[in-house]
Amino acid sequence: MRIIDAHEHLGSCRIFDAELTADRLLSALDVHGIDTALVMPFPGAPDAARAHDEIAALSDRTGGRVRGIVLFNPHVEPAHYAHEAERCVRELRFVALKLHTVGHAVEPLSRDGRHVAETAARLGVPLMVHTGGVGTPFASPSHCLPLARAHPDTAIVLAHAGMGVATREAAVVAGEAENIYLETSWCPVLDTATLVAELGAERVMFGADAPENIPIELTKFRGLGLDAKALERCLGGNATRVFGL
Repeated sequence: MRIIDAHEHLGSCRIFDAELTADRLLSALDVHGIDTALVMPFPGAPDAARAHDEIAALSDRTGGRVRGIVLFNPHVEPAHYAHEAERCVRELRFVALKLHTVGHAVEPLSRDGRHVAETAARLGVPLMVHTGGVGTPFASPSHCLPLARAHPDTAIVLAHAGMGVATREAAVVAGEAENIYLETSWCPVLDTATLVAELGAERVMFGADAPENIPIELTKFRGLGLDAKALERCLGGNATRVFGL
């Protein structure tokens, strides 16, 4: 079974006082048997473009075990954002864009938020959006539904699936748009079970958001009593399909 961690970071973060080195990330992947990790800068990266380059270099060094996701402040000139996103996707082979509603104080339906979604659609890659926890209302899952309807051919992954606080809302939103998928890091185990039961295993995917959280998130899925096919979808099959891995 191929296991894909659909949500990891690398580098420094001035917003959440975080620091994650490549060695620490790779060590965690080895210890917990993760085949591939999707990695992005933190929203508070001192230099996001440089962090993108470091992720690309790590991808090359690991033979693609690490794949990049673009996380860049959308509150810049639209052409500047589009250029960096295109550089990462076309030249660095990144597999998605990330809209961090909390870290970048961006409303998904604002002009800058819509531009990120439009850029993902134009580049033909999924869009991941931070949902739940602090940051309401920007981080409310329902704000992603108009984006999903405006771009029906673009997969939209709700990071943290509402993070417990708004997980039921995330389930309702995903039920209204088939191109919405739920990544469940930080969701309580019973909420995760409900998502799989209501939406099907093909709409839910494993992510950790931090190396320390990998064993917890894996145990959560393995404790749901899923059959082998459903577990394979949640732990790696869905991410493989959605992100084109």
